[in-house]
Amino acid sequence: MEQVWLSGHGVCHSYRWKSTTSCTSRKPDTEGLPTVIRWALDVSSCVARWSIETKYFQLFSLMEGFIHQYDKYGNHVPGLYEFDVEIVENGTNLIMPVTDLQFTEVDIGIQLFSFTLAEPGEFMLVISDKEQKTHISNMPYQFTVFIGYCDGMSSIVNGTGLNHSVAGEVSRFSVSLRDAFEYPSLIELQILHVQIFHEASSQPLQPSIHPKQMVNGDFSAGKTNLSEVLETESAFTPTADNNINSSGNLRFSIFDVNYTPQKSGPYQIRVFCGNIPLNGGHPIRKEVSPGRVNASLSGVVKYSSKVSKLMKNDIVVQLMDSYTNPILSQQSKINLEIASINRSGFSTSSFVDNNDGSYTGSYVAMDIGSYDICASFDGYRFFPCPFAVTVYPSEYFPVVHDDLVSLWEDESIAFNALENDYFAGDNATTSYFSKPDHGSLLQYEHLFRYTPHRGFTGNDSFSYTISDINGNFASGCVNISVLSIPPQFVSYPSQLQATEDVISPRYGGFAGLEIMYSDSDENISIAFSAKFGTILLSPMLMKFWRPAQIVSSMKDEGKTKELTLSGTLEEINFAIQSIQYFGNGNFSGSDVITVSTRNRNGKNDLDIPIYVEPINDPPFINVPTYVFLDRSVDEELVFDSQKDKFDVFYGDPDALNFPGNKSRFQVMCSMEVSSGLLSLNLPAELISNTELKLKISYQWQPVQTFVTISKHFTIKAKGIRFRATLDDCNTIMKQLIYHGKDGAILTLTVNDMGNYGCYPDCASMMSIPLYVEVTVNLVRRRPLNAFLSKAIGTSIIIEFVFVVSLGVVLLFFICKCAMALISERRKKEPDDEVAGVQRSHKCKSSNELADNATKSKMCCSSSFLQRALPSNFRQRSCKNTRESSLGLEMISPQRSSDPGEHKTSSSHVLLPCLSTKNDGK
Repeated sequence: MEQVWLSGHGVCHSYRWKSTTSCTSRKPDTEGLPTVIRWALDVSSCVARWSIETKYFQLFSLMEGFIHQYDKYGNHVPGLYEFDVEIVENGTNLIMPVTDLQFTEVDIGIQLFSFTLAEPGEFMLVISDKEQKTHISNMPYQFTVFIGYCDGMSSIVNGTGLNHSVAGEVSRFSVSLRDAFEYPSLIELQILHVQIFHEASSQPLQPSIHPKQMVNGDFSAGKTNLSEVLETESAFTPTADNNINSSGNLRFSIFDVNYTPQKSGPYQIRVFCGNIPLNGGHPIRKEVSPGRVNASLSGVVKYSSKVSKLMKNDIVVQLMDSYTNPILSQQSKINLEIASINRSGFSTSSFVDNNDGSYTGSYVAMDIGSYDICASFDGYRFFPCPFAVTVYPSEYFPVVHDDLVSLWEDESIAFNALENDYFAGDNATTSYFSKPDHGSLLQYEHLFRYTPHRGFTGNDSFSYTISDINGNFASGCVNISVLSIPPQFVSYPSQLQATEDVISPRYGGFAGLEIMYSDSDENISIAFSAKFGTILLSPMLMKFWRPAQIVSSMKDEGKTKELTLSGTLEEINFAIQSIQYFGNGNFSGSDVITVSTRNRNGKNDLDIPIYVEPINDPPFINVPTYVFLDRSVDEELVFDSQKDKFDVFYGDPDALNFPGNKSRFQVMCSMEVSSGLLSLNLPAELISNTELKLKISYQWQPVQTFVTISKHFTIKAKGIRFRATLDDCNTIMKQLIYHGKDGAILTLTVNDMGNYGCYPDCASMMSIPLYVEVTVNLVRRRPLNAFLSKAIGTSIIIEFVFVVSLGVVLLFFICKCAMALISERRKKEPDDEVAGVQRSHKCKSSNELADNATKSKMCCSSSFLQRALPSNFRQRSCKNTRESSLGLEMISPQRSSDPGEHKTSSSHVLLPCLSTKNDGK
């Protein structure tokens, strides 16, 4: 096992094999994870690097460098540690004052330092710890500060060598140094630094730098045109040899740079005037193409000397130039030639560029035999030429088929990869097999044993090669699918407790159930079901989940309801802590909760037993409200199944799930009538459990005397009660006989004795007796039969409807007559008012009208009479008369015989006068 030292405040997370081990620099937020030990800073292991690799710095320019803080194992140590930086002048050993020295942490374990110098010369950089006892590894560092005015934006880099070129050819470009005012900037030759890198290689090219114009150190020229300088070069163009480099008074502003790239591909060119980057600090990019094809370095690199008949066979040709650069896009110039005499049974196809300098061509041999083949490029044949190819029938070669193997995670599997392969002679050997990426592989003859790494799930593969007795080889691949096993139960309760007809537990859910799964992000599901109950999900505490939150569903599987929860592992484990059980109605006893965990590969089942504590339920009696007896018989069976279709019986919900023998489930049954007597024929074993209530007594008393016949005895009393099983009670109730001439009220009760469950929530595991009482009316007079009752009811309804309809019709005609009378009166009312005014009379009081009490005199208004009487009445003045106390005289109208005249004789009506007068006053 490889040991790795890591440093820093971090946490290493060892994930599954589908991911790699990663370390972060944050504090751990989960207990149990290994922490990385942070080693102390080792000053002697620290390294300083300039931002630009050079030893020449322009006066007044910013000098920047990086200090890499390491421990003794080479790990970066975070933090901004204090270092002491000194600039010492060579020769005098004087420490130069630096006023703008700054330190900044730019990355973990890396800090940037910067400063400027205002004096030219040779200097030495020394970086040590604060106590100046220990220097960092690459100290002291020698550098030079020169007087120069190079401006990176004003200086010019130009030439054909910056453009596209061919490998092996010399490329050239020139550098013209200018200051900010575009005047020539003079420097010594060694100060100019050119970096040329291939983007795929870290080794730079070594360019050749030559000055184009030599200027004495005292030369001071005005603006110089670069084109003029390039046209009129000085006859003296010294090379970069030791003579020029050692001469300190030779300075130049224009340089030629020559280089020869040998490797094709992209290049980057950077030019520096000391520490001043030209072109704004941006690299100049160019592309180098490969040279011409070198036939000696190119050729056929892959072919098979033995091929199969009528099968496509490949030949690979590699094209390279003199510098071994791959040459692309030349497939049209490559040909495949047949050097054999027999060419009719041979066909070829064009070559295909593989984009890496290789080209693949194919051919098909129609006949068995030997052939000589050559590959050529633009008429030049490659070595080897020719190469021999022998064609065999297809049965001569082995055929390998890829295999697919599946297994569960953390398990091992052995298989024969050659079982589905074909090879001649039924004998082959495995000459090679590769190593799988996520497991170990062992090979024994034809068998392979694959064992995945612990916790790995997913796809893995390896390849193998077989050889037959003819020396032929064939390769195949084995694809392995490591399936994640369904979620496993980490912990689960061995026994659960519940209460009948109550959701259990009352608050929260059952504790102790937890599952484990290898992939914490995959959606899985868990299902709960019970044979004699329902599984519920209690209200849970509010918790915020990500969008892929838990989903619950309920469905019926036949007679069993199943609760299914779906979500990730964390969500499932949180939800199953709220599982509750609710048994079917009146169920008690043993039940089983079936828990099934599922993923995309299968499921895992677990049965958890649960015991439901019984609650004492009240018994019940199923009897009719009325029982009609025959009037002619004094002794009759009360519940006669042949006469009455009603099913009568005693019952108790607790008897359905009684765990013991049903004969032990006993209740107290009693029967009592308000008048008359009851008689029963009871089994002899109930003598000690039977009590009577006599006609002259209101107290229950045991049976004193009895006669047993055929293990039965007969009792007759007003009330009878006994303790027996429900079946015995139902049998005895159907034999109950009533003795009496008149009707009576039969009272039936049943008491469960309080022995079959707890009450009410099993908190104290005790109960109280529960009983039920019902009454049955025993009627001697049988009522009307159903048909006659329906007929009478129907007739009453019809009669009611008829009477209501008649009343509606009568009301209609009364309203119609009233409307007609009102209309007629409104037509004659104006004429009657005119006639009444002309015939007004005086009224006098009558002495006969005051015989009883007060004498009154009434005056009748003609207008009132006209409104009160019809128009054919004539009004007269009131007279004193004794004949009529009302003073009314009726006048009958008479029609004249003459049609032209109308004579009217009126019957006089004496009306009481409206004015009153008291005689005594």
